[in-house]
Amino acid sequence: MTFAVELADASGRVLLVSLPCSRPDPWWRERTTAIRPALVTVRIPLDRGWDPRQTGSAFNLKLTDGDLTNVMNGPPTYDVPFMRR
Repeated sequence: MTFAVELADASGRVLLVSLPCSRPDPWWRERTTAIRPALVTVRIPLDRGWDPRQTGSAFNLKLTDGDLTNVMNGPPTYDVPFMRR
């Protein structure tokens, strides 16, 4: 799943964040998660060189399970639709 982040009050470089899961569609048959405020933290992209006020093409950030564990202070919780009973 990928989502975009940008400044609300100015134009600049868009941040594209890719997560190691799919969007929460029950028919998708892959592990899913919902986008929560903890995932939309800008600390990681800023540490990795994203400047939201800089112009230019989108800044791509691919997060791993390890990155999510650090951001969420514990392992991410995924829903796996095909495993529901």
